[in-house]
Amino acid sequence: MAEPSSSSEEKDILSSSENPYRNKTYVVSITQEITLNQKIYLFGLRYVPDKLLLNHEGLDDYLGQMIAHKTTKAENMAHDILEDITNHIIPKWIEVNLVNGDNNRGQNISITIEDRQPNWENDTLLKRLPAIF
Repeated sequence: MAEPSSSSEEKDILSSSENPYRNKTYVVSITQEITLNQKIYLFGLRYVPDKLLLNHEGLDDYLGQMIAHKTTKAENMAHDILEDITNHIIPKWIEVNLVNGDNNRGQNISITIEDRQPNWENDTLLKRLPAIF
C-alpha cells in the first residue's frame, strides 16, 4: 500500500519566482546529500522551467521537512518530491534521482523518475545531458 504524499505543510515550504528567461530552453540541476532511514542518498533534481523557477533555499527546507516527518521508502519519497515540485512550478520537464551506493547488503539503489508537460518534446536536449551523479 502506498503511503500518502507529503502534507500541505511540507508543500507550503516550496517557493518559486518568475522565470525571466521563459523564451529560452535550459535545464536547472540541483544535487545534495540527504539522509533517509539512516542511509545517505544523493538527491538530484533537474528540470526545464516554464513560467516559474524553484527557489533553492525552499527546496532544502522542504527536503528537511519531508525527511523529518516521514520514514518512507526511497521510491515513495522520489515520487512525492516529483509530484510536489511539478504541482508547484509546472516545469516543461522534470527528473528526480535518489541514489544510495553504500548499502550494507552490497546493493546499489538508484531511483529515477521523470515527468513532462503534454506535447513537450526536446529529446535532443535531454540526450545531451550528462549523468547527474
